[in-house]
Amino acid sequence: MKIKIVIIFYSLISVYFFSGEAGLKAKTAKENMYGNIVQYKFVKESDMKSDLLQMLANFSLYMKNDFIENKMMNSVGEKIGCFGGEDTMGSGEAGVRTNADLSMVCAFMVKYGKGKVALPNGVSWNDIEKMAMESLSYSYSSHKANKLVRCRDGKYWGSISAEDYTWESSLWAMSAAYSAFFQWDKLSSIQKKYIENMLKSECNYELHRSVPTGYDGDTKAEENAWEVDVLAVTLGLFPNDSIAPYWFNKLRAFAINSYSHIEDSKDKTIIDPLYDNKTVADFYVGKNLYDDYTLQNHNFFHTSYQNVVIQELGEAALALELFQKTIYGNVRWKTNALMHNNSKVMTHVLNWLALADGELAMPNGNDWSLFLYDQITSYTTNACFLRDPDALMLENLAYRNILKRQQTTEDGSWLLRPDVGARRMGVEAHRVMMTWLMHDVRSTNDIQPTNWIDFRNRYSRAKLFDSQNIVRAYTKDRFTCFSWSSGIKSYTGYIGLDTKEQNKIIVPFKDHNTGNFIGWYDVDSTRINAVPVIAGIYKLKGNSYTMNGELLTNDKTLDNRFSIYSTPGNAIIYLDYVVGLRSGVINKERGGLMGISTDQFTKISRNIYSKDSVNADGNSFINIKNDWVNIDNLFGVVCHNNKNIGFGDNSNNNSIMTSKLYAFCSDEKRPFSIGKIVDRRNVIYYSKISSIETKEMSRKLIVLKDFLPSGWNGVIAPDPDGRYYMLLSNFNGKKRCHLYDIKCELGAPIFGGKTSVYNSSSSASFLIPLNHSESNSIDCFVEGSGIDIYNKQNGKELKINNMGNSNKRIKLIIVKDNGLYSRTINVKKRKSIIVHL
Repeated sequence: MKIKIVIIFYSLISVYFFSGEAGLKAKTAKENMYGNIVQYKFVKESDMKSDLLQMLANFSLYMKNDFIENKMMNSVGEKIGCFGGEDTMGSGEAGVRTNADLSMVCAFMVKYGKGKVALPNGVSWNDIEKMAMESLSYSYSSHKANKLVRCRDGKYWGSISAEDYTWESSLWAMSAAYSAFFQWDKLSSIQKKYIENMLKSECNYELHRSVPTGYDGDTKAEENAWEVDVLAVTLGLFPNDSIAPYWFNKLRAFAINSYSHIEDSKDKTIIDPLYDNKTVADFYVGKNLYDDYTLQNHNFFHTSYQNVVIQELGEAALALELFQKTIYGNVRWKTNALMHNNSKVMTHVLNWLALADGELAMPNGNDWSLFLYDQITSYTTNACFLRDPDALMLENLAYRNILKRQQTTEDGSWLLRPDVGARRMGVEAHRVMMTWLMHDVRSTNDIQPTNWIDFRNRYSRAKLFDSQNIVRAYTKDRFTCFSWSSGIKSYTGYIGLDTKEQNKIIVPFKDHNTGNFIGWYDVDSTRINAVPVIAGIYKLKGNSYTMNGELLTNDKTLDNRFSIYSTPGNAIIYLDYVVGLRSGVINKERGGLMGISTDQFTKISRNIYSKDSVNADGNSFINIKNDWVNIDNLFGVVCHNNKNIGFGDNSNNNSIMTSKLYAFCSDEKRPFSIGKIVDRRNVIYYSKISSIETKEMSRKLIVLKDFLPSGWNGVIAPDPDGRYYMLLSNFNGKKRCHLYDIKCELGAPIFGGKTSVYNSSSSASFLIPLNHSESNSIDCFVEGSGIDIYNKQNGKELKINNMGNSNKRIKLIIVKDNGLYSRTINVKKRKSIIVHL
């Protein structure tokens, strides 16, 4: 007889908060400053565009406050003004880029926003129009091609030849060109000539240089894409120039060699059959992508640089279509090269790192501000130009978070504590503007966006990006990743909860070569650092992975061997085995770390549940004397180590205020000796779990270290759905491991391989190579005695042996997704039977 036991999880009810409104609606005043909840329902294109336009209108207050009226003229008597920044009116990126971006946004607002949005108090359309024109005048006047006014440092900016160029100037010139296009009907013929001089000189530089490539640590993908941009805007504004065919060919060369991949060298696809028979292979120079389609910039992988090429190529495609059609009534120049490998980068890389709120995971953190969602325009490019329903869904999520973060500021700026001040403001406004404009030119009303759950399921399996040594997986509860970055010597990861509203509770965080998961020790007379010995030994199975690693820390005084099991369920298990390599004294222990956001954008304080409950913002340090803790009834931590749990150390982490949760926390000095065990720790992390459930998971946890020989560590961790997961790691053991009398609440757990059952308890032996782990999903339990069970066919079949002299009656309890099932089985003496699960 089968008995079905239905399990209801009452405590999960309090985790989610829903609202019936379809759209967020950008506020024209400071409403619900920190309380805006990101909605689930897809916001239709017209509503999103209205929001984006209003967001830019709200931003105009910041722009007005930032604008500097110089009361100056250029050498031909035109009034000039400039937006301030890190290097106001300087000739480099920190001066020119900021001004060009904000000039473009002002000009855009005048052209497209009048009559559609409400401006903040103190800002008029005359203000915005004046800022647009005067800042554009400064942009072209200070360029080397015109030399009508010097920058504050006495120099001019821009590139005019292969011998006289400025890095990145083509990107700034592109923004200035967009500003000019938006004001085209207001410009005099002389001003248009200044614009032409500036752009043609930038393109002349491009014609007389080679196309660079490179992928190891410093990709040229992003740089080549912004060279495409200046060629595109010049072709768009001056398509009939005698040199235009040369610009077009160079544009295609840079475009193919933006996301250039080794396979391009053999690709005989004709790019633009209406123009010529040139193939991808004809233009290919070298690869900017690793073979798995990832890239590196600033010597490490992160998704800001991975995605931005799509945006830049999209802005080039937009300029070619919009400029030519608006000014000349037809499109002479267009090319398929602008979408080269965009879809492949999305499907091979970015979609695997997309999170439930539209953010792209950053396993190594970022060297810019976090949670900008500035990849929105890359999503928009693929949605509008490639009709990608995945990108459309992700774009919709990203825009809501940009809107929500803007509402944390008083002046319409995009975020608090920006990393590069006004330059960050300009970049974010640039991308919001481009998203609106792409939808205006290439509407997506006819595209049905992907459902998030379907998308997540397609990208749930564990994946290793070999070239970057990054592993990731996604379950219905959460995303996990871990990265071994040799370039920046950082060994860290993080967890993203699978909820569109609350997944930013955990923040990418790195410090002292480590960060999330591992943390660090403070050892007397040593630096806090880490050097890898084993940078990942992996076992991937379905949507789970097991990873072993080894780090020498604190100037090689400690050897930390650790393992992480990202289970196919909810639990994420961390184990370690720390041994002294020299004698020393530990001053502080800060391990099992997770960065927790305590920020205006997410939540400025957190409800900490354990034996007692407290609301904490991380500014005062809290020591929790317990073996479990839960944050906001969302994130649970279980750690049976006879150590305190710590919460505090709030600080600015790339523009997000971040407190640290330490599963292993101590300020007690303790000596250690060479060759002796320092720690043998465990922690299990749970997502979307209440404090009541976390306490229950702690009660059910089975710590195995007292059952294990020296050099081993292990746990059998419960999951909220009733399953258990075992992680058993041989860090430095010389003997086979034998487990005896292991019992869970449901009965004797059935491991992989052979399990012997006596009195409803399990015994099993494990032979695991050094620095490897055995991970088991345990969803079958037995009540009975005197049998051996062989787990076969990856848990789909059990062989039950009764080698005794009497018949046996046992009860199998099986955990399924929708509850528990039990089955009574009779096994005759000295017989075996096969049970299919």
